Amino acid sequence: MKLKFAFASIDAQLALKLILTGLAVLFGYAAQQFGQQITAMELMVTSARFRGAYYALQAAGGILGGLSLYAWLGGAVRLLGWLGRLQAGLQRPPGPWLAARGLIIFALAYPLLLFGFYGNFLVQPFPRLLSFVLLALVGASLLAAWRGGSWLRQLSVAALYLGAWYCAATFLNLVNAYPFSLEWSEVSRFYQASFYFSEQVYGVRLPLPITHPTRYLLQSLPFLWAESPLWLHRLWQALLWSAMPLLTSYLLARRLPLGKWRWPFIAWSFLFLMQGAVFYHLLPAIFIVLWGFDAKRPWRSLAFIAAASIWAGLSRINWLPVPGALAALLYLLEVAWPARRSVWRYLQQPVLLGAAGLAAAVAAYAIYIANSGVQDPGQFGSAFTSDLLWQRLWPSQQFPLGVLPGIVLVSLPLLIIIGMRARQTHLALGPLRGSLISIILAVLFAGGLVVSVKIGGGTNLHNMDAYMTLLWVLAAYMLTAAYEPQKGKPAQLTVPAWLTLLLVSVPVLFAVYTGGPLNLPRDEVADAALAEIRQLVAEHTARGEQVLFISQRHLLTYHMVDAPLVHEYEKLFLMEMAISNNQAYLARFWDNLEEHRFALIITDPLHNYIYTDSQDDLAAENNAWVTHVSVPVLCAYDTLRLYPELGIEILQPRLPRCDS
Repeated sequence: MKLKFAFASIDAQLALKLILTGLAVLFGYAAQQFGQQITAMELMVTSARFRGAYYALQAAGGILGGLSLYAWLGGAVRLLGWLGRLQAGLQRPPGPWLAARGLIIFALAYPLLLFGFYGNFLVQPFPRLLSFVLLALVGASLLAAWRGGSWLRQLSVAALYLGAWYCAATFLNLVNAYPFSLEWSEVSRFYQASFYFSEQVYGVRLPLPITHPTRYLLQSLPFLWAESPLWLHRLWQALLWSAMPLLTSYLLARRLPLGKWRWPFIAWSFLFLMQGAVFYHLLPAIFIVLWGFDAKRPWRSLAFIAAASIWAGLSRINWLPVPGALAALLYLLEVAWPARRSVWRYLQQPVLLGAAGLAAAVAAYAIYIANSGVQDPGQFGSAFTSDLLWQRLWPSQQFPLGVLPGIVLVSLPLLIIIGMRARQTHLALGPLRGSLISIILAVLFAGGLVVSVKIGGGTNLHNMDAYMTLLWVLAAYMLTAAYEPQKGKPAQLTVPAWLTLLLVSVPVLFAVYTGGPLNLPRDEVADAALAEIRQLVAEHTARGEQVLFISQRHLLTYHMVDAPLVHEYEKLFLMEMAISNNQAYLARFWDNLEEHRFALIITDPLHNYIYTDSQDDLAAENNAWVTHVSVPVLCAYDTLRLYPELGIEILQPRLPRCDS
């Protein structure tokens, strides 16, 4: 297979100079941030081990600074010669055998380091980056010893593989038997997943989920085992987060002439999709089309587009047109516009397939609502009544990069690839195809921005997911020349070294700066709280009283606490109703509180603080929760138990009630 793309090599001497200089700077800044941290923790004076590590970082930075100066003054050739002899030695038996095993050891060591005790000292930007760069350099050397080639050419591949593995490991790090929620919404999602097996789990038939039905459908599969424990559901979710983007990446790779670059491309694609992240339950709407679309077999394509659109219709309302849009994009890329055919004749297939897909998605959405068992169908439209907060497009404490600058950064290297290919072949797709593709991307881009500024969003790029996935497909086709040119044939595209660096570093850095030690409360603290919650709940339910779990409702799902289920007013959905200002729903909640319907309420700790945007980036969400939930609850209920370390509060009816 003769590839239509290549990655330009960088001058080895220049690369060595830049790497040594970069490492010297990294060690210097890492030492500074590490020193500040251990000084604040008083470890600089109390621990010889940490004090020694600080001085070692400084010394390494100085040595590398000296080597960098030596390289810039003419010593780069000698240093490269020494590195070449070292690499040649590693490539002699049993070097390759040892290198392959070493790769496994180092790959396992990196997430273990970051998720363990010492990971607490790698949370600052420069120590975290330094640890990754050092391991990527070691990985490149081991790859070169195992597979051949130079360590410099293997560096980007090593960074991609290490970044992808670490990204997947961040989800595996959440797999444990800790009985309470690991983060704000985690266990709420497990509870909603249980709706599909509600009769088995609770002995009653519950309505189906209102938001993200396909996410909860996928998450529900472990409930096929009636006594499935919490840790198994965490493991299954971790596998979904990794397997779905990998499968999607693989199915796109199958459509492209990638040759030896197939697996690096899959690793890069996985990281690219995780920048959003593109949620795993949305990806079947993409990979089903990638799997089955064939412009020469429209009926086959229709079947796959309909299946993908039905899935999209059950997933997220702004994803209704995405499978059809992806099919149209593939058609425009793979089929040239014949000069003698009218525009309508050429566009007839993608228009009809897209329309059919959209119709299937809308029908699936309507049928689901009608058969969901939800008494108030208007609750499905909460997204349309939520406030739009346009300041969320810009950098904030919650998302320092900002939605708009962030999506520009993520898009830039791909747009450069697209531009290089279009310029090389003089409008290879032609004005018609190029314009239509631009319109598709522009519509998805604008739609993603609108959804991103809806209250509850704006803290990452996940609402730009539809735009990101289609841009990814387009750029991959353009890079590999898998598209059909309007005229002529694409020549080989050489990607300059600086663009390769940008393509690799952006998604890798998104991955590197995620995850870290969980630092959970001690087992005895969690066990004691769980025992006390069980006792309190048992006392009240024995008297026939109701207990409301606003949060931590999974304790009922996994039978860690025995009590009849009160289905209404679970935290995640209660927040959705609060930020969408659903007065009918909230009025029922307030009436139940006023009537003291519940003998106990288990919730996250509540407060009545109202914030301004300058005080809290998520002031709108906080204020909606405080106004519609916290204040009414605290007016009618008072604290019985508070577990600040666990983030749990138990409330009992307040007598007398407050005046508000």
